[in-house]
Amino acid sequence: MNARSEFDTLAPEFSLRINGSPLPNDAAADLIDVVVLEDVDAMSMFTFSLTCYDSAEMKVKWVDDAIFREGNPVEIEIGYRDNKRTIFSGEITGLEPTFLEGNPPTLTVRGYDRRHRLARERKTRSYTNVKDSDIASQLAASAGLKPQADDTRVTLPYLLQHNQTDLEFLLARARRIDYEVVVDDRMLIFRPRKIDGDAVLTLRREIELLDFRPRMTTMGQVEELLVKGWNPKDKKEIVGRASASDVTSLMAGKASGASSVSHLFGKSGSASVVSAVQSQDDADAVAKQRFGEMALGYIRGDGQCIGDPKLRAGIVVKIEGIGERFSGHYYVTSTEQRFSPKKGYRTRFAARRNAT
Repeated sequence: MNARSEFDTLAPEFSLRINGSPLPNDAAADLIDVVVLEDVDAMSMFTFSLTCYDSAEMKVKWVDDAIFREGNPVEIEIGYRDNKRTIFSGEITGLEPTFLEGNPPTLTVRGYDRRHRLARERKTRSYTNVKDSDIASQLAASAGLKPQADDTRVTLPYLLQHNQTDLEFLLARARRIDYEVVVDDRMLIFRPRKIDGDAVLTLRREIELLDFRPRMTTMGQVEELLVKGWNPKDKKEIVGRASASDVTSLMAGKASGASSVSHLFGKSGSASVVSAVQSQDDADAVAKQRFGEMALGYIRGDGQCIGDPKLRAGIVVKIEGIGERFSGHYYVTSTEQRFSPKKGYRTRFAARRNAT
């Protein structure tokens, strides 16, 4: 072991299972790399690439092999010999062979998590007297997934899915109330975005954290946000409000971007957004979501660390050793896990923070 981690980072390993069986040894010997991409606002994706030429037989191999057929389930574990975790479960959706002059042919196998089943067909349909969590459960079941939806509480009289895939519609509903749509194997999870949770892991500069580029800006930060709608039944305006006082988690910082703007530049006014809200509770929820999203754009960062299977999109990490203002908790919005037999295991990530 070394000072970088609780496990042996000198021995990175991966395990790739297709149709429930390990990747054959001769295919593993041809492996070039394995990449898993995660994003809180999109489907997770994997690729793995192999050399696909048999120099003894002088012919292309693997391209026509049944193991790499579309639709085959794929499970990827990655980590180290004493700490491997499953970071992807999904299905093969495409093959990309490459034939270049002067280079051996390669085959890239590509696939997505099972949210891709919700992205196949555009639909137009309406829903009445439902909660967003009810819609999530209904759409998950229609795609053959087991739903796990946190109750969203607000019942909406009418919703229209207009020429959208089920995934587009569900992601739009989730963003509107600061929820996430996550798939864990065959379970679809519809849950609040948690930026106030405990840090899953700590990344220390020049130990686990190899490089990090945070960017802080006050542009776009305001102290109050209004969401305005109209109630056709009562013929009255609906106004939802959110302000700096609604930022309940400062992510181990001292002041949010919204409150800093007020102190530095004086009253910043309010942003007014017209939205199709259907009740006061709905308007308040949308206002708080949009304010929280704006606040979370105060600091954006990109980094790379020694590969860690615990570093996943949607978690909170603690970053240390980059100064008092920028050290603290960050919400991870996307990750790239990359393993190569020649280059080892590295994790790239993007993260946001609402305070310094």
